[in-house]
Amino acid sequence: MTPSHRHSRPGTAFERCTAGLGALALAAILLVGRAAADDAGVDEAPTDAWPMFRGALSGTGRSAAVLGAELGERWQRRLEKTAFDATPVIAGGRVYVGDLDGTFHCLALADGSTVWTFATDAGFPAAAAVDAEAGIVVVGDGAGIVRAFDAADGTPRWTHETGAEVSGGPTIVRVEGETRVLVGSQDATLSCLAIADGQVRWTHTIGDQIRCSPTVAAGKVLLAGCDGRLHVIDAATGEAGVSVPIDGPTGTTPAAAGSRALFGSEGGVFWAIDVAAGMPAWKLEPQGAGQAYRSSAAVAGEVAIVGTRGRAVEAFAIADGARAWRQGTRGRVDASPVVVHLDAAGSLGAIVADSAGKVALLRATDGEKLWEFDAGGGFTASPAVAEGCVVIPSVDGTVWCFGPAR
Repeated sequence: MTPSHRHSRPGTAFERCTAGLGALALAAILLVGRAAADDAGVDEAPTDAWPMFRGALSGTGRSAAVLGAELGERWQRRLEKTAFDATPVIAGGRVYVGDLDGTFHCLALADGSTVWTFATDAGFPAAAAVDAEAGIVVVGDGAGIVRAFDAADGTPRWTHETGAEVSGGPTIVRVEGETRVLVGSQDATLSCLAIADGQVRWTHTIGDQIRCSPTVAAGKVLLAGCDGRLHVIDAATGEAGVSVPIDGPTGTTPAAAGSRALFGSEGGVFWAIDVAAGMPAWKLEPQGAGQAYRSSAAVAGEVAIVGTRGRAVEAFAIADGARAWRQGTRGRVDASPVVVHLDAAGSLGAIVADSAGKVALLRATDGEKLWEFDAGGGFTASPAVAEGCVVIPSVDGTVWCFGPAR
């Protein structure tokens, strides 16, 4: 990367949230009731797609794919003079990801070759969302424009203009018999749009910026943000429900496990909010300096797994917050872990990446490192998993693809 690039330095997005007047953000999340702490019926992305930032509507960061305990490099694609913060989304054998210099890429999952691109003046700081049934991919940019493209050839379908940067990926969901797009922006507004034409169905405005991705079920939206509250909003109408104080800002997307929303804060507190009761179930205070969470948690059996800027990946018991394990890393972990199946018997692993360029597969039960790869360039984007492939782009402009060792 050179000083002439238009993209921001990795790790600085949240500083922009807290630097100015009224600097409070919201994370737009919809809670899925299917997720459960005992792992029965946990919401997972299908084996052949990763359609949104956290894979599944409940924000579990989990794939149904069985990858085994060791991975190997499939391909890499270096894109010159750019960098990536956005997590890819995958559907129909295509990878969709925008870079920080204003190009949105559609790549072939098989080999990373370009299928189509779209260029604009503003970068793409966040994930897209893809609806394979409608054949539409939706993404927001740094100028606040939300665009829908034909997923096959990149033909523009519609645009929606927000008042500020879109720094959280949208979610595509079926609501009241209609497919809609939920997307928040830094103008503090969550918009619900019809996927067919981008028409606004409702908007809901909070006190300040919205940064994270919506996640869906049980008809509720959760906003955990820099305003220091977890807000509950009706997904069909946008009407506000209860809100729960969380004592400080966060830019992370909660993961849903049963009635609990699990997420860490900028101040290093990890929260489990009982959404049904409208109060915290438990919280864990930071253990030292630099403990801030910018990684979103993933659900793996009875634990939530999350990265920390304190150079570690941690796992906490969903039931009571007891620490299950902590695995040190070489760099900060702003990327969110992705949980996959290690075998057909149900053993789970977590794919993690850090700012020092390490990608690793950890056993979910104890954090033991099963596989590791040194990619060189660091990661702030999170992995995406589909069709036996793990795709993750780096801050040096390289898109990496890994798969089960052959």
